[in-house]
Amino acid sequence: MPSKLQLDKAAWLWAETTDPPNVTIDNVRTAYRLNLQPCQLGACKRNCRGNPFCLNGLGEKAWFAQLDERPYHDFDPDAERREKNSFVGLKNLGATCYVNTFLQLWFHNASLRQAIYRWREPTMDEASTEDWTPSSICGHLQVVFALLQFSQRRYIDPSALINHLGLDAGQQQDAQEFSKLFLSLLEDSLSSQVQPDVPNIVQKQFCGQYCYVTSCKHCGNQSRTASKFYELDLSIKGHKTLKASLEDFLQEEKLEGENQYMCSMCNSKQNASRVIQLDYLPPVLSLQLLRFVFDKKSGHKKKLNSFIQFPQVLDMSKYLGKPENSVLFDLTAVLIHRGPSAYSGHYVAHIQDTQQETWYKFNDEEIEQMKGRHLQLGNEEEPHESSQKIPKNCKATKGCYSSKNAYMLVYTRQGVHSEEVKMDDAFEESLLPTVVKQMVQKDNDSLETWICELISTREQDIETSRNEQEKVKDTFLSLHCKPDSDFEWISSDWLSKWLANPNKTSPIKQDVFLCHHERLNPEAVPKLKCISAQSSEALFDKFSGGPRLKGTDSMCEKCVRQKCLVIRLKQSMVEDEKFFAQATRTNQTSELCFWVGKASFRSWKRLALDRISRMEVTNCVQDQSLQENGTTQSESEHPTESSSASDVICLEKSEKLEEEKSEKLDEELRWIGSEPGCDRSQSGMLFNDDLLCDEHECLSPDEGCRRLVSPEVWQRLKKYFPDCPEYNQLSQTCYKCQLLNQEEKQEKDYRRLLAQEQKSVLLDLFHGKNRPLLDGDNELQANIISTFFIKEWRRFLKDCTKVPPVSEITNSVLLCEHGGLVYSPENRLGGGDFEDIFTLVWPSEWEKMIRLCSFDTEITLVRLKEDDNTFRLVTSPEMCEDCVSLRLAEEESLKYFYEDVTIYVRKVLSGDTSASMEPENGDKDSSFDRTDPEFSENTPTKLSSDCDEPPEKMSKINENGAAVRKSRRHRKQRGEKEVLISSNMNLKDLKLKIMKQFAVPPFDQNLSLDGVKLTDDAATLSSLKVFPGCVVILQADEPSEDALAIEELFVVPAHPEEGFKGTNLLSTRIGQVN
Repeated sequence: MPSKLQLDKAAWLWAETTDPPNVTIDNVRTAYRLNLQPCQLGACKRNCRGNPFCLNGLGEKAWFAQLDERPYHDFDPDAERREKNSFVGLKNLGATCYVNTFLQLWFHNASLRQAIYRWREPTMDEASTEDWTPSSICGHLQVVFALLQFSQRRYIDPSALINHLGLDAGQQQDAQEFSKLFLSLLEDSLSSQVQPDVPNIVQKQFCGQYCYVTSCKHCGNQSRTASKFYELDLSIKGHKTLKASLEDFLQEEKLEGENQYMCSMCNSKQNASRVIQLDYLPPVLSLQLLRFVFDKKSGHKKKLNSFIQFPQVLDMSKYLGKPENSVLFDLTAVLIHRGPSAYSGHYVAHIQDTQQETWYKFNDEEIEQMKGRHLQLGNEEEPHESSQKIPKNCKATKGCYSSKNAYMLVYTRQGVHSEEVKMDDAFEESLLPTVVKQMVQKDNDSLETWICELISTREQDIETSRNEQEKVKDTFLSLHCKPDSDFEWISSDWLSKWLANPNKTSPIKQDVFLCHHERLNPEAVPKLKCISAQSSEALFDKFSGGPRLKGTDSMCEKCVRQKCLVIRLKQSMVEDEKFFAQATRTNQTSELCFWVGKASFRSWKRLALDRISRMEVTNCVQDQSLQENGTTQSESEHPTESSSASDVICLEKSEKLEEEKSEKLDEELRWIGSEPGCDRSQSGMLFNDDLLCDEHECLSPDEGCRRLVSPEVWQRLKKYFPDCPEYNQLSQTCYKCQLLNQEEKQEKDYRRLLAQEQKSVLLDLFHGKNRPLLDGDNELQANIISTFFIKEWRRFLKDCTKVPPVSEITNSVLLCEHGGLVYSPENRLGGGDFEDIFTLVWPSEWEKMIRLCSFDTEITLVRLKEDDNTFRLVTSPEMCEDCVSLRLAEEESLKYFYEDVTIYVRKVLSGDTSASMEPENGDKDSSFDRTDPEFSENTPTKLSSDCDEPPEKMSKINENGAAVRKSRRHRKQRGEKEVLISSNMNLKDLKLKIMKQFAVPPFDQNLSLDGVKLTDDAATLSSLKVFPGCVVILQADEPSEDALAIEELFVVPAHPEEGFKGTNLLSTRIGQVN
């Protein structure tokens, strides 16, 4: 099958040789592609858009192929079953991974697990499965352990235990604190049991004892204080091995100076030493590595990410004063915290199955058996850290492991496992209460029922899909229409959507395919398909919509004739364009030439086609060449068009433009629309309208918008635009516009003279030179003028033809309602131009200005010298002290309320005293030392719109000894960067922004403003008097050794830490809490 472009061209090929009145029904059928043959099913790789009888490539292949059952098997219910000889995981309820690691650890302690199984509630034996729920910590733990051992699920849900403890599942807590509190509560709950080995199981397994031994250096007396422990808290800061941490824990402490020991024997304070001595160790030794420590600088906890090396076999003999290798412990568990911060991350447990002597990784729901018989910590680094530089893993010695994320090590004394009686699952199940065994069995049965239901539902869905596939196949095959049978037009896009999802198909909307005659637009044929009338009836009955386009009855002969006319017109345009290009190569000067708008002439082809789409012909024009051939035609008939003479044009109204132009001339027209100078917004412009004046619609005096063309060119243009404005070279331009242009020229000349006169008499004021200053040793008399007037006056002098002259000096804005001056010149010393408020002018300048402009109020200022050589300022009218104070208070308060403004942060070396922000030479308005050697002048200086002097002139003294004004714009110095702030930000937020700019952590930042240190991180910038444009000095301490400390700043809690406050872990009645 030919391509769509070829089919589109073939559908209208006949129009190149056929005049619009001679269009036949066969031509119409050809334009609607009804002469094409249907494509056989599956014969086309893609849909033939130019053939309405091709139904291939619409999405039908998926329905004729074998049903893809893979989506139905994406979720395998059998995968939720527990694998053989594997352990059961625990569901993470949000941030409960720290609880899951300890539950798995305690579950793998056989003695503790069996003791929990032997525990009984008072009413447990009398309860039934339907109405019994655990009401104590031991009851919930008993159920969790039973499910971990006997459940058939891949993982279980510990929600009941979490809720009973009152924990917030969405908030991560301190795992070490949880372990201590939970064991304490568990021990208290078990203490009331009468079964042997149950009440004291926690003490037997985890409890050891050490003594604080204090020795007096004076009398040698020793004091011993015993203390039990369940975990040893070992500091890892500054240590690389577990041995070093243990020795640091047991090292001698000297009690001297203010920390002297009160000796009971000496009855006075004496120097002493204190040491911890281990009395005995439990069978299961838990070593808490203190990775989470409190940082005094930041006020929050932080994580120590340093590596620690620990052995597989731990020899504790020498710490108990026993022979070497007499007290050995084997490593049986390592708890891991993955993450750089103490407030986020993930907890994972590596636990050894002592019966099989294999290691497992417990990661919430996922459980992984490690290869071999040794611990494999694997890659502990977080994905987001892979691109950062992290501490190099210290190479562990033989028989040792190394980790930077381990926070708890569990060692079991050698011989403990051999002493334990190995019991099978059947025996341990017999220890459980009947109601718990029934609960586990009920949960397993519900799992099997759920899996069976899912499998059954999946099979039903597959069968339903097969039936639907057959139904769609039958419907699609019925779409093909037979030769000489009734057919209808339907949207191919709708057919594709229906085949993509038959159950979610919208109604059939086809009104967009209608022409303005309410028939099928021939240009829309490539977007439609012909289907059998019977199948169309069924589709519209099911999906509704419309309008229905029935066969040949919906064809529009008028639109076909119009399209034929456009094609013939384009042929004529090609030849005329060549003629225009040749004829306009030389400038035309003959009096017989005609004026044509330049924009119209550039876009004449587009305008001609636009005219066809807008207008409908009411008469017919006969071409002169047709008269020579003796051919005439009635006005009521369609005209004939010829490419060699003046054509007869028949135009009909159309509501929308052509949607697709496939011919080469169409592409050419689209290119014309994009030519330079062709304004697409002028799509409604008529030909030659651009040479008319806007107000009077006569020939515009502006010759820049038009050009002359020869009479031959004009006659050809008139063929396309018979009603366009016509002007030859002798035509008169618009008289009214000429008068207006003359008046405008006179007004501009007047303004130029006025501006030149005012500038000549007030040249110093215009340039801002030789301004009156309120400093120095001389008396002074000046006038005060509103700066707004000065700015507007300067704007007029700069561009007098566009900016109107200023006629009145409005000084009333400087006065209050009482008639007094509300601005104090005494607060504005140091410059000639008082920015945005008022300007001082000499009395001579004031006299000249009031001759040029009117004024509302005269304000004078006199600087008088007193007997004590001080100066006093006198203004007329006088200042209104109350209004001045009120205005200053309002300005001061508004100064510290802002949003998204810029301040400057300058970084200096720690201890550098040369970075003072105190300005020199008494320049109070300058925010920095302009002679600073670090001042950067690499950026070219740009003059402001208010006639600021160049930098090289701003500090000069004029010939009269008066200083010219200095620029107040801030100039960035070396080491300065801009920071965007708002007044409601606190100092900590500012430090975080500074950290992004300078890579200095907040705890290493020392900030100051005008010599005042900024220290309160919680204070807002408004309360700290940080104002827009100020310069904040940054002194950085030495960088932190911990590269991950910076990342912790972004994850600190927004509220004060409360730990387990409010949970049942702190309740003394947890065993009875429901």
